[in-house]
Amino acid sequence: MVLLEGERREATPVVRGGAELLPIGPLLPTLGISATTDARGGSVTLSFEGRQVILYDKKSLASVGGDLRLMSSPALLEEGGWLVPVDSLPRLLAPLLGTRAEWRAASRVLRVGNVPAPRVSVSTVVSGESVRVVLEASEKVPFRVGREEGRVTVGITRDLVDVSYAQERLTGGIVDRVQFLGGKDNLFAITLGRRFERLRSAEEEGPPFRLILDFMGPAPVAGSAPTPGPPPAAIPAEHGLRTVVIDPGHGGGLVGAQGPGGALEKDVTLAIARKLRSAVANGLGLQAFLTRDGDQDVPLDDRAAFANNYKADLFVSIHANASRSQGARGSEVYFLSLEASDEESRRLAMVEGGLVDGSGGGLAGPGHVPEGRSDVALILWDMAQAEHLEESSALATRLQEELAGVTGSEGRGIKQAPFRVLVGAAMPAVLVEVGFISNAEEERLLTSDEYQAKVVSALVRGLARYQQQREQRRGTSAGAGSRP
Repeated sequence: MVLLEGERREATPVVRGGAELLPIGPLLPTLGISATTDARGGSVTLSFEGRQVILYDKKSLASVGGDLRLMSSPALLEEGGWLVPVDSLPRLLAPLLGTRAEWRAASRVLRVGNVPAPRVSVSTVVSGESVRVVLEASEKVPFRVGREEGRVTVGITRDLVDVSYAQERLTGGIVDRVQFLGGKDNLFAITLGRRFERLRSAEEEGPPFRLILDFMGPAPVAGSAPTPGPPPAAIPAEHGLRTVVIDPGHGGGLVGAQGPGGALEKDVTLAIARKLRSAVANGLGLQAFLTRDGDQDVPLDDRAAFANNYKADLFVSIHANASRSQGARGSEVYFLSLEASDEESRRLAMVEGGLVDGSGGGLAGPGHVPEGRSDVALILWDMAQAEHLEESSALATRLQEELAGVTGSEGRGIKQAPFRVLVGAAMPAVLVEVGFISNAEEERLLTSDEYQAKVVSALVRGLARYQQQREQRRGTSAGAGSRP
């Protein structure tokens, strides 16, 4: 299809040698372009208001105002008509006509001139139990929602739309991907994940005009949501925090610590992380993502990288502790340091998958820095978290204060250790040991939905307190800076 200012023309490309070529003869009079083919039929001159473009049969070069331009494939003269690569036409028509021209491959539209088109943007919000996809249009358009095997489609039956969206993959297993396919129906496709169960949709009259799609996952299991304590107030996104990445420790073949009753750290951390994701999204109104949402092995270095890629504001890694002492109990919260607070903290960092060795020996445990690069790596890793250490300490303090009332660990405080999983995180980052799975009593608690809900509720209250106090600190700092 060709869209001109005030006119719509159907035009179908033909395929020659794998390339799409458009017959231009029927379009030229409409555009006011004259065409003169030379006597031998080897070239054609297109003219408009003193400007010229010359095409050559079976040649990929065209002359535009005397300058040679390379096209994606040769122009062809067939039965007296000229065929031109459709994707190269904008490079010829724009300078010839002195106007804009573009080929929309996804929509199969050649746009010439100032052809108006509604703007359509897409936004997504992921939580533990749902994914919201919002299509927003600058003017009223017909949204047509369809359901196919494994996906939901949204078509907009307009000749042309300006789409502001890049293909996006989502975590959580409810929606896997959102993409713009284009075509004559300007089709969007939402690929459904393994946890998808039902869809709810609604339209809002504008402007702007919105189609809201809520993709729902499985209903929460009774007792899985945090209930104790008053729910924290939702934190507006404009006040700072937007995204939290939660890291369930271990996974796959790396089971972590094992309790005397057989409970595995990897299972406890995933259960708590899933509940925390839901609570953060529903209680605080933030986006929350998991570094893993199943029993898979995720390399330690990839976990902080995941948070960086999602531009997270906070990174919280969930673990369960173990000790040779049968009486060890309670929670601990750590933030990164190249020097451990004590030998027990250093031992724990090693147990949790490897540590950064502040003595210059690189990484101990799984995955080490090649010899000769450890000093440079240590400096870079230290710098990565250095600017966030104060905020990491504040976050760790608030979380441990709330956890202490649940876990009975008021005296344990917060600690520092060279945890590999925190290295490279470009935001405040903490590692939370929710309890000692090696303690038979705490193992029983950590595997119960009720106790996990209490732990999650404490963590959410700690996050809310941290956010409120951070904004107070920033507000005080800004006010002090404004005084003469």
